[in-house]
Amino acid sequence: MMQRIVARSLLFGSALTLWLTGCSQPASPLAADPYAGGTSYPWAYTAPPNQLTPLSLTAGENNLYYEPILAARNSWGPVEIDRSNGEQAAGDGKTLTLNGTTYARGFGTHAGSELRFSLKGTGATCDRFTAQIGVDDEVGEKGSVVFQVYLDGQKAYDSGTMTGASVTKTVNLDISGKQELRLVVTDAGNGISYDHADWAKPLILCQATTPSLTLNQSALSVYHLHTASLKATFASYKAGPIDLQLVADPAEQPPGGTRLPSPVVLQTTSLTLSGAGAETRDLVFAAPEKLGFTNYSSAFHLLVSRNGQLLSRVPVQLTELPINFTASVDPVAVSGRSGEMKTLLLTVTADPPLDQAQPLAVGFQMGTLDGSEIMSVGPVSGDGARMQAAVTFQFGTNPSGPVETNQLDVGIRVGEITTGYRDAFYGSRPSFHLLYTLLP
Repeated sequence: MMQRIVARSLLFGSALTLWLTGCSQPASPLAADPYAGGTSYPWAYTAPPNQLTPLSLTAGENNLYYEPILAARNSWGPVEIDRSNGEQAAGDGKTLTLNGTTYARGFGTHAGSELRFSLKGTGATCDRFTAQIGVDDEVGEKGSVVFQVYLDGQKAYDSGTMTGASVTKTVNLDISGKQELRLVVTDAGNGISYDHADWAKPLILCQATTPSLTLNQSALSVYHLHTASLKATFASYKAGPIDLQLVADPAEQPPGGTRLPSPVVLQTTSLTLSGAGAETRDLVFAAPEKLGFTNYSSAFHLLVSRNGQLLSRVPVQLTELPINFTASVDPVAVSGRSGEMKTLLLTVTADPPLDQAQPLAVGFQMGTLDGSEIMSVGPVSGDGARMQAAVTFQFGTNPSGPVETNQLDVGIRVGEITTGYRDAFYGSRPSFHLLYTLLP
């Protein structure tokens, strides 16, 4: 109702003032025949800043009578609301009438004229514009005009030439995804005499919209110390910032227990949306903390909110995976006498690669009873995908005398990633086997 009062007061109460101050020529006394002679009495209007909102359309049927006009112009005094153009003064028109049918709502204009509206809906998606158009009965069969409709600056409808004798036409346009509506009337190229043009019962039809969020996949795995992304499509959201939050699925809460903190975190905690019909963004997840004893997997919900109001909620399964390390040694078999030392080349690979090479060290040695062991691991070369270091192996003692071949199982620590309790429990700890022969 407030919009209606504001719009009507601006176009009725202030129309004459706007005309007198904004026209290209001063007002003049009414002529004996006000519809003839090609005389023009131009009028123009632009909505004052912050006085009329362009975001007023709501779900359902919206009569443009109730919508704020962003800008208007007319060639025979002010545009009239809910009455014909009449003469040059504001409010001097009659009931809108086309071929004997009267209309309670609409705009009375005069070629050339223009009305501009926003199609941005509040909680709605507008998909249709309809109107009844024609030359008002007040000029009889005279007048000749062309009605045109522009959507986002592109002409979407042209009535062709219509006169006072023409049958009323119906405009029915798909306006899905459009942002601006312009209603234009031209003089059909023969001057503006008698060109009283009515936009009767102009309606904007809109559908209620609920913001929605869809993910390109319902589950995501993130490697330890790495990130991974989901593509999220936001539909029917208003323009502006949104907040994103990851919360545990209550169904996975241990009965009477405490849920362990998730090692997978959401890095994309806020976005700014453009307000387009649907837009897709990348959401980044990370696994920055130490990996536990086993692979981690749990159900979550991704929440989208604005100013504390929940807008969307979707489930997602998140899993943290260990980095796949492999270790090998070259050569894989050596022979030597008691106390002798051999230098081997240790290679460790990481999949997916690490950001940089990590120090390598012996985590455990198993299988030897004669004292043979890896004595040291040298400095590391290479990158985060492939790391190499020299390894010193020392033969133990062969108390029995005959030649004896044994196997040494060696676990490798990769920096801080597999240090400590994870030497034994890391899901993909690297290890290698060395065959060695003690000679007499």
